[in-house]
Amino acid sequence: MAALLRGVRAGRVFLALGTAQRSSNSVKRVFHRAALLRLQDESKQEQPSSSSYHQHYQASSSSGQETSQTNISYADQSGEQGEDYETEEQLQGRILTAALEFVPQHGWTVDAIAEGAQTLGLSAAAAGMFSNGAGDLVLHFISQCNSRLSESMAEQHKQIQLGQAEPKKTDEFLREAVEARLRMLIPYIENWPQAMSILLLPQNIPDSLKHLSTLVDDIWYYAGDRSTDLNWYTRRATLTGIYNTTELVMVQDSSPDFQDTWAFLDNRIRDVMNMANTAKQVQSTGEAVVQGIMGAAITLKNLTGMNQRR
Repeated sequence: MAALLRGVRAGRVFLALGTAQRSSNSVKRVFHRAALLRLQDESKQEQPSSSSYHQHYQASSSSGQETSQTNISYADQSGEQGEDYETEEQLQGRILTAALEFVPQHGWTVDAIAEGAQTLGLSAAAAGMFSNGAGDLVLHFISQCNSRLSESMAEQHKQIQLGQAEPKKTDEFLREAVEARLRMLIPYIENWPQAMSILLLPQNIPDSLKHLSTLVDDIWYYAGDRSTDLNWYTRRATLTGIYNTTELVMVQDSSPDFQDTWAFLDNRIRDVMNMANTAKQVQSTGEAVVQGIMGAAITLKNLTGMNQRR
């Protein structure tokens, strides 16, 4: 009987332990299931955030790519503009060069500049770019002619240095250089007195003198003058007087191919080369400059606006 009671009690203990174990397992499953549900909830809550971040990243990347592409396109466009880019000064130079074609018809005027602009496909209003009007056109032409002469003399000098040409005597070189420069006026000789009067306007005098001094200095340099004393000044002042007076003779010359002008130039060059001393050079320089200024004033007063060719 006692053994039976112990067996029943042992059975109840095992039954209680089994129940407790099943309860513990149930609790574990509940906690495990709750943990899984919590993880799933957290995962669901984080997923939109992660997705949203990814979408934002994609959008940012896409925007960045578009910006990069835009920048590349802008760089390309900028590069193309760089190749075709033209400064205002360059454009003005092209307009003035084109305008020279219309000087024989319109004179040294804003109308010639407007015509030149139209030949380049621009509006006639582009002539408004030139605040000095006709003065800019005349000064551009003078600068262009001086550059052409300087390039020609530089090429001759190079050939002499290479032994491909013989050096010329100073008087011969001076005569040929002055004549070559004055011959550039021939296509516009009918209107050149007008240009000379424009150069005498107060606003144009500084640039006019600058171009003239550059011309004379270049001629003497390529003629071989390397003086650093008083002769440097007297030679340039003398040649300036010769150029101005010969120019005045030229606008009144009606001889074939301006033969009288070149004869006058020969005589003036000969006078310079025959000067015996510095004192005589200074005196002749003063006379030449005064003669040039007075001749210019009288000639322009009498001839401006009149036909110069007879």
